[in-house]
Amino acid sequence: MNMCKLLVISDSHGYSNFARKAIKKEYPFDILVHCGDVQGSISSIVDDELSYDVRVVRGNCDFGNNLPKEEEFKAGFIKVWLTHGNDYNVKYEEDLKTLKTAAIRNNADLVLFGHSHFAEIVRDEETGIFFVNPGSICYPQVSGDKATYAVITVTDDYDIIPEIKEVEDN
Repeated sequence: MNMCKLLVISDSHGYSNFARKAIKKEYPFDILVHCGDVQGSISSIVDDELSYDVRVVRGNCDFGNNLPKEEEFKAGFIKVWLTHGNDYNVKYEEDLKTLKTAAIRNNADLVLFGHSHFAEIVRDEETGIFFVNPGSICYPQVSGDKATYAVITVTDDYDIIPEIKEVEDN
């Protein structure tokens, strides 16, 4: 059985409170993914008493750490490519053209990214690749919006089921 559940957060910018709420609400899951701009240590977010994999990349505000800029890993049967997104113009291209080109080059089935603080799920019609930005777990792009994260289920039938959720009680 290769079904896999991912909890995806991004842009926590030193605040672990909402991330820890999301972990508590969504557990159990298999992989915690942070799409960058941790601004501190990922250990302030991770709950050591719970069992899950952790994948994290460096964002444009993550200085003085040795996190990778990008990472690839398997979630169930699918290939996931993780990047913060700042090197791929995600704030400035509505069609995510630069990110899409890189995703194809990396043979990704699912691309996880952050940077824009804007939560979105896009499935590219041409390639079938899913692009998921969980938004910001602490600083949403639009004032008045709630902090967001993503939950992605990868089924044994190769289905990718992404959803954006709001952190309660911000």
